Order: sequence, then C-alpha cells, then structure tokens
Amino acid sequence: MTSTARLQHRIDELAAIARVDDPVREIYGTSVSRLGLTADEQRARDAVAAWCAPHGARLRLDEAANFYARFPGTDPDAAVVLVGSHLDSVPMGGRFDGALGVCMAVEAVVSLVEAGARFARPVEVVGWADEEGARFGVGLFGSSAAFRRLPAHAAALTDKSGVSIADALRALNLSGDPTRAARDPKAIRAYLEPHIEQGPRLERAGLALGVVSDIVGIYHARVTIEGRADHAGATVMEARLDALVAATYAIQALERIAGSVPDAVGTVGEISVRPGAKNVVPGECTFSLDIRAPKQESIDRVKDELFDEMRQLMRGPDGRARSRGWKVENLHQVPVTPLDAGIREILVRSAREVGVEPPILISGAGHDAQNPSLAGIPTGMIFVRSTGGSHTPTELASTADAALGAQALELAIRELAGA
Repeated sequence: MTSTARLQHRIDELAAIARVDDPVREIYGTSVSRLGLTADEQRARDAVAAWCAPHGARLRLDEAANFYARFPGTDPDAAVVLVGSHLDSVPMGGRFDGALGVCMAVEAVVSLVEAGARFARPVEVVGWADEEGARFGVGLFGSSAAFRRLPAHAAALTDKSGVSIADALRALNLSGDPTRAARDPKAIRAYLEPHIEQGPRLERAGLALGVVSDIVGIYHARVTIEGRADHAGATVMEARLDALVAATYAIQALERIAGSVPDAVGTVGEISVRPGAKNVVPGECTFSLDIRAPKQESIDRVKDELFDEMRQLMRGPDGRARSRGWKVENLHQVPVTPLDAGIREILVRSAREVGVEPPILISGAGHDAQNPSLAGIPTGMIFVRSTGGSHTPTELASTADAALGAQALELAIRELAGA
C-alpha cells in the first residue's frame, strides 16, 4: 500500500538536490536548478537507485544517462512494463515537474513488491535524462535516444560554455554516443508516465487526477541574426545594423502570429548578444524558438508565417537593411502525439477505483511519453493536480493527490504486469 509519509520523504530528498535559495528574489523562494547531463542530475539518479536496490531491483544506466531499475517477473523474457518520468529541471524550476512522477513510480512499484506481488512480466522504473533540454537545447533527450528519435547531430551540440553533449556524457563515465541507448520497442509491453498537470484544469474542476489523451507537438530551434558591431557613441542611428533591435521585431512577430492561430503558442525563452558590452552595438543576436500546438498544421503555420515575415522585417520600410542576414538551426521536433486508447481506459478504471472520476485532458506540455508512443509502444499518462504554475518555484502538488495517483498506478501496473 502506498505510504504517504514515504512518498513525502522521496519528494523532499529529490528537492534538496540542486536546491537554490535566492534571498534577492524572495517572491520566488526556494527553487531547483538540476540541469540535465550534470553531476546534480546524477545525484538524483543515485537517490532513486538507493530507494530501489533494497527491494531486489537490478540497476542500469544507459549511454544517454537514462536510469532503469528492473524488478523481475516470473518470465524474464517477457516484454516489460516501463513506468517513470524525468529527473532534471529547468533553471530556477520547481520541485515537482518530472521528479514527482519518478517518486510516484518508485512508490507504486515498491509498494507492490512489499505487498508480495509477483509480476508475470518485469517492471522497470525509469528516470529519463535531460527531458527539459535546458542545457543543450534538445528537449526529451534521454527518451529520444532510447527510441531512436535524436537528431543526427545531437552529440555534437554544445552548451553556452562550449561543452558538447558527448563531452557531458563522457564526464558521467559513459561513451559519449547517446545512440547506443536505443531500445527495442517490441521488448516493452507498455509505458506509463505520472506527471503534474502544469495547468489549471484539474484545480478548477476540484479533481486530484486526470488522464491524458494527446500531447501537443513541439518545434525547437535557434535563430541567429547577424548585424554589425559598432561603437555605441560614434555610430549614428541611421548607420547601425543592430542585431538585437532586429531580433525584437522578430520576437514581436512571433507573439502576434502565434496569438492568431487557435491553440498555438510561441515562446522565446533565451536570448544572447555578442560581443555583449554596454558600449558596443550588438553585432549578433541569438534567441531560442519554441512553438507548440495540438495540430501539426498549426505549428507549421506559425513557423512558416514567422520566417516569411522575418524575410521582410530584416529590411525596414525605408528599404534600409536591419541586418546582414539570419539563419535558423533546427534543434528538435516532436509530432503531435495521440496516446493509446487501451492504456487510457486502464488508467481511467484505476483512477475510479481510488475514488476519482478523471477527466480526459490534452497536454499542452511536451513529455517523454511522446517518444515511446511514436515508437509504437502502448503509452499512457496520468496527471496529478498542480497549482502555482510550472517551471517556477511556486509550482505545487499535494502529497495526498500524488499518493492517490501512486495507488492508481499500482492498480494499472498490476493489470499490465500480471501481478
């Protein structure tokens, strides 16, 4: 039986890893900055390993830094039931995004083992690596590697310090080749992912749990605008090619275009200029691009209209160029992803058995669940009510709600693993 006290302890233990206390920004309070493919993320994996090892789990770290804890089944060759989420966070993020799902997965499986359940097929708890993509720009990194959906050039991508993904993996005593993490989808019976909702629908409905039907598609890119670095005092305004100013026009265009397409969203969350001195006109500006929608045609429309407008924006109404040019580096794209109807029904029944009539929700956030689903693995997600937003320290989910979700997971795992 799920232990609420033990679940709380697991939540607190992960929250203490890469905890950041920021007294200057008291409105945010305590946050977590546990970036993917770092020593901090590895400390989180070590904590989860310590939870699972005493219960007979076989532990493994693959070449993309994904963590697996395998609990045996009576048929060791049977396709496994995989359950879990991710262990990294965004910079200055909250305690629950991803991490709560891993805590719930461990609590559900360990509770079954303690109750004497004998699985017919193996069950694996997974902690995916670098789901957020905050360091290298590739979201869903670990699960993409596991299901052969990484961009071909992924290992060579670098962070702001020039460290490549391959370098980061080697620092974790891995080979540096994430493609070696690939799994055979036929060897996985089902994938279940518990996660906070990251939105207000369950809170507004007064419900602890929901079940996901579809996940939005995501397009990630990096845009670089080339201007000309000049002296901030000696260069008259009409002679400038200010890359940052040109970028502001593009960012405003994204805001307007995404707002005109139903259910689409567009975000620029990172921006940098070179050479980066207060008395130099910016000669180069690079910014991130995140476009999401529940329909692929909506993503394509926002992207195409933005790039069309940028071609025009780089030359002002007077015909004078705003920049020397611009380029787009496509980082990653995940299609709109429907989840398995059969797994959805199992999760709905499980939620009902713990006293919740779960609504069926479309996820506006991307999740690791997209990759196994796109690989043909029956996949489902259960959402836990959350408040205070997400990707922020104010993010909150109650342990009581999470315990209900873990109990529902127990029931689903029993059915899928034949316990």
